[in-house]
Amino acid sequence: MTLQRAALWTVVVAATIYLLVAGRGLILPFVLGIVLWYMIDALAEAFQAPLLGRLALPRVLALPAAVCITAGLLWVVGRTLGRNVSAVVDAAPSYERRLQLLINQGARLVGIEQAPTIGELFDRISLADTLSSIATAAASVVSVAGIVLIYAGFLFVEQARFRRKLAIILASADDHARVEAVLDHIDRDIRLYIRIKTTLAVITSALAYAVLSSVGLDFAGFWAVLVFFFYYIPTVGSILAIVAPAVLTLVQFDSLTPFLVVLLVFGTIQIVTANVIEPAVMGSTLNLSPLVVILSLMVWGTLWGVVGMFLCVPIMVVGLIVLSQFETTRPLAVLMSADGRIPEAQS
Repeated sequence: MTLQRAALWTVVVAATIYLLVAGRGLILPFVLGIVLWYMIDALAEAFQAPLLGRLALPRVLALPAAVCITAGLLWVVGRTLGRNVSAVVDAAPSYERRLQLLINQGARLVGIEQAPTIGELFDRISLADTLSSIATAAASVVSVAGIVLIYAGFLFVEQARFRRKLAIILASADDHARVEAVLDHIDRDIRLYIRIKTTLAVITSALAYAVLSSVGLDFAGFWAVLVFFFYYIPTVGSILAIVAPAVLTLVQFDSLTPFLVVLLVFGTIQIVTANVIEPAVMGSTLNLSPLVVILSLMVWGTLWGVVGMFLCVPIMVVGLIVLSQFETTRPLAVLMSADGRIPEAQS
């Protein structure tokens, strides 16, 4: 019986992984729609909370305000990225000359007399194919954005009816109370995670902009926006946020001083924020093992790319809470936790 159960679980896991990969084009827009809906709803809920003891927006005003603010932020981010991409293209020749100089210097350090040119390094790349791929990618992003917005809109329509449907499905009062408690627990933890992550991401990106602009780095606003998004990717995002702008200073400047300033000052800010401040503020709320976070980052990054990296922690939080509710899967929840303490099963 145990062997049959193990075989059944193996088939279920394999089929699930296959569906996640094969159905990526269908699943990802819906998942992104859920994320967008959730963030807007969380912002609207924040507007509905009493401010200074008495001030609070009603739902009918809080939701449109949250939609407008989210749309405005997305527009600013998109415009910033669009402008800076054009500026990077214009500045490419000067960066190419500087990069060739660095290649020559590096080649001499390792004993290579004749360093390859940038043209020789990339001469096998077809410009036509590259431009075609970029155009295809841009078109797919635009089309996916439209689908994501449609999904998010329908989720808001469905939101008001979901609880009533759940009550009808779960006729037993005990089952209904148990599911409601689990959903509330998931909702509370995810909202806390998003709130803390977003606040620290804004602070980190603002400090990044201050440091990068102080040394005169080109496209400081562009890198600050990327730092904001990098902050949501566990571990790897913090490394990329430090290394990428630091390397650009080597290409842009002849002196090592800007490189050292970015590496040491912003590197210290990033490390302290991600490894000291965030754990202190977050506490043991999520209670995920660091090893589980890294493994989930690799797994979901492989399955869904960058989107999977952004979503790996919320997905594992949901998995931990759900697995802790059943006796057969509670050992898995214990292994996923940081200290062995898991949410109590709702009865």
